[in-house]
Amino acid sequence: MSEERYKKFVELFKNPINRREMKDSSVIEVGRNTCGDTLTIYLKIKDGKIEDASYEGAFCAFSNASASQVTEFVRGMGIDEVLAIDKPKLFELIGDDLSDNPHRLSCILFPLNTVKKACEKYLDHTADNKPKPIPKSCAHCDSHNAELGL
Repeated sequence: MSEERYKKFVELFKNPINRREMKDSSVIEVGRNTCGDTLTIYLKIKDGKIEDASYEGAFCAFSNASASQVTEFVRGMGIDEVLAIDKPKLFELIGDDLSDNPHRLSCILFPLNTVKKACEKYLDHTADNKPKPIPKSCAHCDSHNAELGL
């Protein structure tokens, strides 16, 4: 990772974009990365497009920076567009392919994967064009998060 890119990640860690709870979200998805990082994605969706996106969680600086950027990128996109974002497109969006820092790849992909899961959850719950309530959380996750102090 270039020094310039590293500085950008540090800046986004210190001053994140979109790191906030969204009380009026259409869907919430809680993701857990293999390293133990947790991430909650909030999406507000209207007419098949993401109007707003935000996140909260406990994660490393790289996941935080990626979450800041991913939540910015997906605003205004259709759900199908978001689901079509692949690794090369994400690397293009963040401005780095991580070829010199591959062990950070899961950190960078984690927010995008969680956003995609939120989109899939939203589609599953609106498949028959009749929106159904989407659980905001589950008792198991709530108790586990409480144990972790989240």
